[in-house]
Amino acid sequence: MDIKQYMGSKIKEYRKAMKLTTQELGDLSDTSQSTISQIERGNRSIHVESLTKICNALGVTLNDVLPIKAFQEKKDDLYNPEMNQLINLINSLSTDEVRLLTDILLKVNRLPQPDRESLKSLLNSLINNKL
Repeated sequence: MDIKQYMGSKIKEYRKAMKLTTQELGDLSDTSQSTISQIERGNRSIHVESLTKICNALGVTLNDVLPIKAFQEKKDDLYNPEMNQLINLINSLSTDEVRLLTDILLKVNRLPQPDRESLKSLLNSLINNKL
């Protein structure tokens, strides 16, 4: 499998996991539906800018769609204690809970920074029982 086919299959895998159509992913990433389809089939090369938009829309990183051999990083460098804790918590959730959490995180990620700060303040207040 060449790199275009690999990346296309990964994008399709993440899109389907989020239950998005190619049209919906196209709308979220400012990419046409036909381009998404061609990328997923491995019939089209993809510019880094477009790949970044698609990854952002899917809530994944470039690392998640590129072949592992494309990276020189050590696995130990990719994780920190907070990430390990988060991964373990996510692994304990049901599929529906993971989908809900993913939807929430994607929406938060799309918020303008001032709104994100306000949401962060609200959540910290809730966590600390200050409301």
